[in-house]
Amino acid sequence: TDPAPGHLELSGTEPELVIAADPAKATLPQGDFTVEWWVRVDEPAPAGAIVSVLSADGDAPRGWQIGYRDRKFAFTLAPDGARSVSEVQATTPFELRRWYHVAATRAGSDQRLYVNGELSGVATVSAAPIAYDPGAAFEIGVLRRESGPIRMRGALCEFRLFQRAMDPGEIRSRAAARLAEFPEPGPAPEFLRLAYGPFADWRDRQSVVITWETEEAVPTHLEVEAHPASAVTPSSSGPTRRHEAVVTGLDRDREYHYRIRVPEVSGKPSRSRRYALDTSFHYALPSLAATSPGSESDPAFRTAARILKDTGITDGYCLVLGATEGRLAEALARQSRLQVVVVDPRQERIEAIRRRLASAGVYGVRVTAQHVPEGALPFGDLMANLIVSESALETGTPPPFPSTEVHRVLRPEGGVVFLGSDTASDPGKWTAWRSGGPLADATTGPDSGWMQWRRGRLEGAGEWSHQYGSPDNTSTSLDERVSGNLQVAWWGDPGPRPMPDRGNRNPAPLSVGGRLFIQGNRILFGLDAYNGTILWTLFAPEVRRANVTRDCSNMAAAGDRLYVVHGRWCLALDGATGERRRRFAAEGDGTTAGFDWGYVAAVGGQLIGSRQKRDAAYLGDDGEWYEDFDTQQTSRVTSDRIFAVDPESGARRWTYEGGVVLNSTLTIADGMILFLESRSPEARAAAGSRVPHEHLTDQHLVALDLATGRPLWEKSHDFSSCQYMTYLVYSQGTAVVTGTDKDKHFHTFAFAAPAPGRPGGDDLEKAIPGRLLWSDSHKEDKGHHSGHLQHPLVVDQVFYSDQRAFDLRSGKLLRTDLPERRGCGVMSASRHAVFFRHHFQGMWDLASNQRTQFQGIRTGCWLGLIPAGGLLLAPESSAGCSCTHAIQTSIAYLPKSKATP
Repeated sequence: TDPAPGHLELSGTEPELVIAADPAKATLPQGDFTVEWWVRVDEPAPAGAIVSVLSADGDAPRGWQIGYRDRKFAFTLAPDGARSVSEVQATTPFELRRWYHVAATRAGSDQRLYVNGELSGVATVSAAPIAYDPGAAFEIGVLRRESGPIRMRGALCEFRLFQRAMDPGEIRSRAAARLAEFPEPGPAPEFLRLAYGPFADWRDRQSVVITWETEEAVPTHLEVEAHPASAVTPSSSGPTRRHEAVVTGLDRDREYHYRIRVPEVSGKPSRSRRYALDTSFHYALPSLAATSPGSESDPAFRTAARILKDTGITDGYCLVLGATEGRLAEALARQSRLQVVVVDPRQERIEAIRRRLASAGVYGVRVTAQHVPEGALPFGDLMANLIVSESALETGTPPPFPSTEVHRVLRPEGGVVFLGSDTASDPGKWTAWRSGGPLADATTGPDSGWMQWRRGRLEGAGEWSHQYGSPDNTSTSLDERVSGNLQVAWWGDPGPRPMPDRGNRNPAPLSVGGRLFIQGNRILFGLDAYNGTILWTLFAPEVRRANVTRDCSNMAAAGDRLYVVHGRWCLALDGATGERRRRFAAEGDGTTAGFDWGYVAAVGGQLIGSRQKRDAAYLGDDGEWYEDFDTQQTSRVTSDRIFAVDPESGARRWTYEGGVVLNSTLTIADGMILFLESRSPEARAAAGSRVPHEHLTDQHLVALDLATGRPLWEKSHDFSSCQYMTYLVYSQGTAVVTGTDKDKHFHTFAFAAPAPGRPGGDDLEKAIPGRLLWSDSHKEDKGHHSGHLQHPLVVDQVFYSDQRAFDLRSGKLLRTDLPERRGCGVMSASRHAVFFRHHFQGMWDLASNQRTQFQGIRTGCWLGLIPAGGLLLAPESSAGCSCTHAIQTSIAYLPKSKATP
């Protein structure tokens, strides 16, 4: 009902409305009839359907359809026996975003179409009865085509079907009766802009806490569609800037929508956008009561509390190696969010534990028990966050599985083995158990009967902390481990449903510290990279960025923090919990509403950002492809200043203001910030917004000192051939600019960019900052859609661009036979392998020159495969893709050479 009159919104992307799956059960007319509807079309299309029960394939079309061709309403009819459809189109086109009363009648052989009560089209048709195809559903908002469905974008207020043909006077009267209710068309509605938020945080399985801030202290009201007002509890009803409401009684696996309202004041927008809240995305395991009858006096519960406190591990997988009654497993599950697996070599003991845990109501999802003979454990490498032993508590002896197996399944980057007993134990047995393996150096803690050993980072493991690996934009993590043949480490959620359309060229996932961060469609996920456990989910509907081809990512990670751009703010999230720890403003204290935070990087103990105008970023909410040579797609997002912030205090360390900075070129390495900036008058007039490439003339390659923001050097150069996009990467004292022209020729320019205090070796020419070292121009090699948009890759001293490899420093062409791959995804790399999308996920091993394809599963249309932490991580990013593939899931791969069979 908002705005009036009440209507059905059709987004153009959501599923259609099915009135009847089988037309025979819908009592549809076979003779005369009238269809009447009030409709608003918001987006043109060559063809579309508003209401349809038509089967138009083959030589025997059947049924009828109300739709439009371009901007003309159309009435399509196919009586029984017809060899082709009869279609009436309106004589005049309709206006987008305007409401119309449209009616269609069939009376014998007479077929008519009316618009706003006036006759607009007539045809003569067979008077034969109308037959219906049982396979053609009676539905609203979709046109069925062999190439895929075309969904309508607009609104439908009323739809009526009569089993008689109305006369023109009645139709004219019905149109006139309601015409005044519908508003005149105008620009897209303005919405209330919030100063911060909203965010929706899970409180439990059926409730969330929604928080937001307004620019001024005002009362607000949270409306949740199709949900009782009594289930929304606000923290305050009076004027305030910070608002909070708890929404309870949410059903599982349902999409809700909510909106925030403020009192109407002098024509200002009083309602926010319509935000989505999908309860399908609650991935936490079922919670349990923290205690059970008598548990307070149970030593196992006290021991579990101690283990959880001392290790700090409350999420992921816990292995209990060796069991007695399963009480420790139950206690750990009740006091944490762990998924607990009990393992013991005695079958009868496992059966007894299963019965006891089932009667306690914890067996199945939270705790399971497996009979495993002594020896190898039946689990994948690196999967357990915590390993304990219940039998060791009782006997004081090591668990009945080798220490090498315990180490093999323990997760790196903080996985803990916590073993021991308060009872007397045999130190010799423990020494023998630990010896000969990685746990040999483990020692007991202050309590002599206990051993705690925390696994560190895998030797040679890399990180993927920024959009293209690191702030140097080389698209490589230099992970030493990921190469050769791979095997699946884990797979699962999130799947395609919470993801944005794959064609928007969305920000890449990130992985540092053994965690994986995924940006969905206005929702953020934090996962354990080694076992896929979803640690947290944050609904952040104002966090969105697309077309990173002409912009930069809105995420960066460092240490235990994830930095995410949210409008005018950069948020520091706790990587383990998703909690919002700090926020930093792009301008002043954040009260200035006209500017947003643009670029973000976390490097050198600083948070680097840029300032751009509000709404400069691309959002990609309408399934844009951003492939064509069109100003609406190729305009660069720019910033008018760059700055550094102390991530602990929030203090601004320095600010640089020069020309108009191209966000897609911001690069950081070797203590420098490098970027291209335009100093043309046209660009300066639009600084901080989207600027067409033809206005970005008078470009300079600029280098700043990372610590101070002080300019180091600059170089003027003609980059006008970089029309589609402009990239900048840095490696080994070389800065390389790449782009393509409107004829899809790649143009590459390499410049000397030695780090301060580190000249370029013996070659003095290559030590002169800004000196052009080499250039290359060639027609794109790929020829597949988006092949001309490929982002380059650097591994060691080889620069890969398009289908070619060049020596980074000299520009010598090394090879033109890179593995075949599709154009809509870009490459990423570890030290020894390159990853890409061909038809499916693919890998090219650099040492063996072998290409591998992972059949049936693909990534999205930009960068979705990241080698980090010794794994190849591939969160689901193919949502919306209509190409051939069978599996849509998040997945991680482990090198077989590093795994134990």
